[in-house]
Order: sequence, then C-alpha cells, then structure tokens
Amino acid sequence: MRNEAENTSRTLEDSLYPILSQFPNSLQIFNWDGEFISVTERFARSLEYSQKEIVGKSLFDLIHEDDREQSVEALTDLRDRKAIINFEHRLKTKSGEDVWIMWLAIPLSESQIIIAIDRDITIQKDISFEFILQQQKYKSIFDNLPMGIAITDAKGKIVETNRTARQYFDIQDGETLNRTLNLRKYTLLQPNGSKMYPRNSSLMRALKQKEVIRNMELGLIKDARVTWFEILATPIPLDNFGLAVAFVDITQRKQAEEKIAYMAFFDQLTNLPNRNSLIDKLFPIFEEARRHENWVGVLAIDIDNFKFINDSRGHEFGDKVVQLLAYRLRESVRSYDLISRQGGDEFTIVLPDLVNERDAGVICESILDAMNHPFVIEGEQIFVNVSIGVALYPNDGKDSNSLLKNADSALNLAKQQGKSCYVFFTEELQTLVVQRLEIENQMRMALAKNQFTLFFQPKIDLQTYKPIGVEALIRWNHPERGMIPPDVFIPIAEETGMILSIGELVLKLAIQTLRLWREEGIEGISMAVNISTKQFKHEKLISIIAENLRLFRVDAKDLEVEITESSLMDNADAAVKTMKAIRELGATIAIDDFGTGYSSLGYLRRLPISCLKIDRSFVSEITIDKDSDTIVHAVANLAHNLGLSVVAEGAETKEQVERLIVDGIDSVQGFYFSKPLSGPDCIKFLKEKLGISD
Repeated sequence: MRNEAENTSRTLEDSLYPILSQFPNSLQIFNWDGEFISVTERFARSLEYSQKEIVGKSLFDLIHEDDREQSVEALTDLRDRKAIINFEHRLKTKSGEDVWIMWLAIPLSESQIIIAIDRDITIQKDISFEFILQQQKYKSIFDNLPMGIAITDAKGKIVETNRTARQYFDIQDGETLNRTLNLRKYTLLQPNGSKMYPRNSSLMRALKQKEVIRNMELGLIKDARVTWFEILATPIPLDNFGLAVAFVDITQRKQAEEKIAYMAFFDQLTNLPNRNSLIDKLFPIFEEARRHENWVGVLAIDIDNFKFINDSRGHEFGDKVVQLLAYRLRESVRSYDLISRQGGDEFTIVLPDLVNERDAGVICESILDAMNHPFVIEGEQIFVNVSIGVALYPNDGKDSNSLLKNADSALNLAKQQGKSCYVFFTEELQTLVVQRLEIENQMRMALAKNQFTLFFQPKIDLQTYKPIGVEALIRWNHPERGMIPPDVFIPIAEETGMILSIGELVLKLAIQTLRLWREEGIEGISMAVNISTKQFKHEKLISIIAENLRLFRVDAKDLEVEITESSLMDNADAAVKTMKAIRELGATIAIDDFGTGYSSLGYLRRLPISCLKIDRSFVSEITIDKDSDTIVHAVANLAHNLGLSVVAEGAETKEQVERLIVDGIDSVQGFYFSKPLSGPDCIKFLKEKLGISD
C-alpha cells in the first residue's frame, strides 16, 4: 500500500510540477484519512522531525487536542464537498511547542489524496492573541477606573461609558444611549451653589472649540442629594473629534472643605462665630458707624471662677455651662448684636448703633441681670457670674485689634475689682496697659540678660536671737530704674507664664548661694524659697529641685520650700503627692501667709509640712488688736500640737517681738532684726551674728 502511495506521489509530482515549482517548500501531501504521504524538508524541520519521521504519520497525531474536532470537520467537509478549503490549527512539535499552520487544501477525489499548501502563522497568531489580551486588559482598566469616563462623538452624544460612569448616571449595562453632555436628566450646580444650564456648560464649549478642561467642579443633584465631581475633559480624534470626559467624585472632599470652612469661622461647641469670623465683620460695622456718627461697643466677657468649675466638675460639665451661657447671652442682647466665642469661657459681643456710653451700660446690666437666674445642668441648679470689659469705637480705638485689646484690659480690671461687674476702658487704664506691656517686654529681656537677683531676709530664733535661716526674695535690678520690687512684676509674670522661668531661676540661685555660704564657713542656715502656684503644679518642679541640689552639692535638709494656702485649694490630693515628693528629696515644707487662705484647719494633719508662717497682716496689729493677738496665739498652739514650728513675718518693733514670744512663736522675720539684704551684706550679717570670723 505504501509503495502504491509513493508511486502515486511521484506520479503527482511529475504531473503537478507546474504547481510545485511555484511552491517548492510549501506543498505537503496526505491521503484521504490525513496520513502524510510526502512532506518538504522545511515542513518536517519546522516540526523538529525528519522527512522520514513525518511520512506515514497521521495529521491527527500532531494536532493540538483543542483543535482536533474542528480539524476533523474540515477534512470531512473537504472530502464531502470535493472543494478547495482553508483551515488552520495548531501542530505539536517534537519538543511539545505549538506551531500555528494555515492550510490551503486541494482534494483530488480520484486519487483520494489532498494536496495542502502550508503557511506558518504562529507570529500572526501571537500578535492577534496579544492584541486581544491588550484589548481585554484596557477594557478591564477602563471599566474599573475609580472615576467615571464618558466618550462622545463630535456632536456631544455619549457613545461609550465605563462602569463607574454608568453607576453615576444610572445607565444600565448594554443600554443604548440617546443622551448628550447636556445631561438634561439632572440638575447641575456650580461651585457657588447656583444652577448650571446644560447648553451653556463648559463641556459643550470645550467640545466645539476642541479645548482641554482641567479642575472644573460641578454638582449633580440626584435623589435629593448633591454629588460633586471634578471634571477633566480632552478632545480625541474620534469621528471628527469627540470628547473624553473624566468624572472624579469629590463629594467627601467638598464636605470636608465645607466642614473646615465652618470650623475656621464658627465655634463647634456653641455654633457662634469665632474670633476669625468676628474680625472679618468688624471693619464694615465700624465703617457704618463712621458714616452715621454712631458708637460701637465691644464687650469682652468671661466666666468668673470657670477654672474651678472645670476642675471640680469636669470639662463636660464646663462645656454645658459655656453652651448655656451662649444661649443666655443671645437672650440678653439685641437681635442684631454680634456674639462671638473666643475660646474657653471667653466671649466677645459687638454692639452696633450705640448713641452713647449709657447704651452699652444698659446691655451690660441686662447680661448681669440674666446671671441672677440659675443654670440647670444635669438636674442641678448652679449660679454663674461673668465679668465684662467695655471698649467703645471710636473713643477707645478705631480698629479691631485696639478695641479687642482695650476691652480685654477693662475685663482684667473688672476681675480685679471683685468680678460680676462691668468696667469701661479709660485713659488711665490705657496708661496702665502701656506700662504693663512695657514691663512685660522688659522682663523678657531681663531674663535673657540676667538682671534678676536674690536678696535674703534673715529668720531669727526667738530663744537665742540668732539667725537660723533666710528667705530668698527675688529682685529685678533694672539698668535704668534700679531695684524693682516683686509686687510690681510678679503679677505680670503670673499672667504671662514667665513665673515658671523666674521660679526656676530663683531655685537655682538660692541653692547655688547655699553652696557659696558653705564655702564661707556658714553652716546650719536654711534657705527658704517661695514657690508660686503655677510652679508648684508644674510637672518638672521635683526634677528641677533635685538637679540643682545635685549640681551644687547641697544637702536637701537645708532647703525649705514655701507654699501658699491657695496652691493647695484646687486639688488637695495632687498637692499632697507633690509635697511628699519634695519631702522624699529631703527638703522641708512651710505654709506661707497662713491664715489668709480661708481653708479648713483640719487638712493640716494630711500635709507633710514642717512649719507655718503667720501672715504679716496679723503681726502688724498684734499689739493693738486683741483679735489678731488671739489668732496668732491660737495658730502657735495648733502648730505645736501638730509638731510644727511657727514663723511670724513682718515683725518691726520691739513690742511686737515681745508679744510674739509670749504667744509662743518660734522665730520671726522682719525689719526689727533685718531688712532684706544683698548677697554680700547677708554673708556679713550671718557671720557677725554667728560669730564667724573672715
């Protein structure tokens, strides 16, 4: 049979020479069943076989499994129809690789053989497959972009959308669109909130003029809510230039921007305008007043003792007080007066259209009267008082900064005068404000230039009349004004926070002085340092004391820390904890100005103290006022019963000292024995009294 086929093949080769000569390397012959009768060397080599290995094999021995069925159909069709056909399939090479072959098959029915011209189309298939993959990939990317994409033709008709755009605009998958960029189905908004009419939209203009649009924002009203989009549009060469439009949902960003804008100009707790908003509105109010020759009142208001409310009841309770006060302020002023919360418990009210100072006073009285009714919070009634400072345009200032500052100055004076009142700004107050500001600025320079120094007032034992200690007293050695006493600058230091730096400096200088005295041979003299309320509450107090004791190699028992009663009143538990930490360092503690703090004597048992210092106001009247003498005597007895020593401040006469001895006082400070002394003078005094030779 094989010989017959080979003979037939040779006969065909001779008879078909004209065809074979046209395709010398491309003509293969297989029989009716697909068995190869003759193959070219090139074809065999392309499949990694020799010609001998291919001849006699069936075409179906080499066909890829997935292509077998369609190949059977192709050969069957060829035999049945006896017609020339094209078909393609994958053949497996000897090493298992796929080769795509396209056949032009010519059936010879009499001989029942097939003459097939092959063409290797593997590269074309790879390119086609890659193209399909790329199409699928880009289609997937297009559909899954986190922004809406719409493509239009030259007339603005939407011809293609991705999945995100279809979701934005309620387009069903597969839906044939009959709409344009006019988007008549929806109402559009501009960023300023006004409606946008579709035919006038920038998108249609961009399409007509082939322009690129960037950073355009529009809102789309759908289902009673606004979705905000940022739009990017660019012309594309499609059907005489269409437009590709990207819609990025920026609704959350817009909401955040609105919230930030609100926060920038409104207080979150009370919904009142804040300071920024107030300042923006003051200029036109002043201009209106200038044109009509009216006055404008600026009221600075804050709650009396608000810190005590916060500390004792908590900040949530304090917030409710602030909210209720805001409501009551609204009820107390005119409908067109402007109320603003500055922060904390501070409010500012602007009163336009005033005829005179009395108009402002009437409104202040209305506010104070409103405080006569209790606030009800969590079922509890509490009374809240406020202090008010008043500045008037144009007399007290012609710009917002001046008027707000002057109203604050008047508020500070109102608090000094007893609170729960209102005070007008005056020229005298202006002078005080200028002086205060000058002192504040000079104090900052004084700290930097080491202008602060210590004086020392000796403490005398009333049994031996010898010094047993000193109190360190801060002085400001001003280069032009000389020594400035503490009662001038300490209140300002307290208000500005500079008291912390000054207090730290006093501790350092006092402990450093103890080291100097030890080197001078002065032993057994303690150093008392007064600690301010703010410094006593500061978290670094203990570490500052410990560091200076270590740095100057001073025994802590020689340091006495003086604390006022007021420092203990806000938070007794925290105060006790701090005092115990001071005692653990080895230092002693005295209560200064005892008798002026209105605190319970019972708490003294809890405090790790060593000494009580009786305030000078009692000592100054001890010889002329029986009650003062009785108080001093009672305090001395109480202290001794608790194991405490007693020091009296301000002893200036022999009679006072003698009376203090009778009352049981242990030691005194005062001009009778010595005024406050500079460092060198104090060394001289101590050596003289202690009998220490130079």
